[in-house]
Amino acid sequence: MINVVHENNRRQYSELLDRQFRLRHEIFVKERGWAEFETDGIYEKDAYDNSSAIYLIAADELGNVAGGFRLYPTVLPHMLSEQFPNLTDGPVPRRADLFELTRFAVRKTERRSERYWELLVAIQEYGLNEGLAGYTSVIHTSRIPILQGFGFDIAPLGVPQKHENETIVAVLFHVSDECLSRVRDTVNVHRSVFGSATKERYRGVRTIHA
Repeated sequence: MINVVHENNRRQYSELLDRQFRLRHEIFVKERGWAEFETDGIYEKDAYDNSSAIYLIAADELGNVAGGFRLYPTVLPHMLSEQFPNLTDGPVPRRADLFELTRFAVRKTERRSERYWELLVAIQEYGLNEGLAGYTSVIHTSRIPILQGFGFDIAPLGVPQKHENETIVAVLFHVSDECLSRVRDTVNVHRSVFGSATKERYRGVRTIHA
């Protein structure tokens, strides 16, 4: 099941969020070498892990975290607008119905697992439930055909560029019923990935203050 953690319920999900930050350290610091975001040798955090961030976290019944990602309002200063504006042709998209999607991370043992599939479905299901048009993101160019293979509709926002020996590109993930159906069919997850109680807690939540 996917848990949605935001400003209004962080105390309730504090342990789950703590485990997500620890997983991010394992993946982004230890695996990928992002040492500048290390916090006390335990967590991986940056300036956008604040009260405006929303976290979608995949966990089992015991609270063991398999993975998750972060969403952030594009109407606020965010990673694409502040760190990578050169990746977009023209102004960085900044709209209330667009969120930025970052820090997608899945534990090694959970990659290609049911919880991984649930996270992919959650991108579309959450967006539709919240009335979003899509998500902006900065990704490796090699990920585009993989994500398209899962059924995602992805539009580049600029030309690919080299960054620290990698080729990255700013993209827009479109949200639609058709896209959700394609992703569901590809990963064979046709139920809601959110529990009923979770859906009631997150419905309409859009924190827009830093």
